[in-house]
Amino acid sequence: MSTGLDVVQCVSAASSASVSVSAGGGPVACTASDGTAGTLAVVHLDLSNGANVPAFDYSEAAGFWGTAFCSVVGLYMVCRGIGAVVNFVRSA
Repeated sequence: MSTGLDVVQCVSAASSASVSVSAGGGPVACTASDGTAGTLAVVHLDLSNGANVPAFDYSEAAGFWGTAFCSVVGLYMVCRGIGAVVNFVRSA
């Protein structure tokens, strides 16, 4: 069983082409803006997890998450310190 998606592409020599498909799933027509007929090509988009896709690296993801979490906590501490200084100056 193939995992993927077949897409119909209209190939025409004209600069702009329009594809018309009937609502009932009937015939597909490919006509260019100047009235010439184009050709239909079926392109298969593979959605499978092929051998060239690396596996999910949990240790690298944990490193990214840890860096982001520490950055947010550090930014919170810096902003809280700035707020304390501003409140001190305001009350003085």
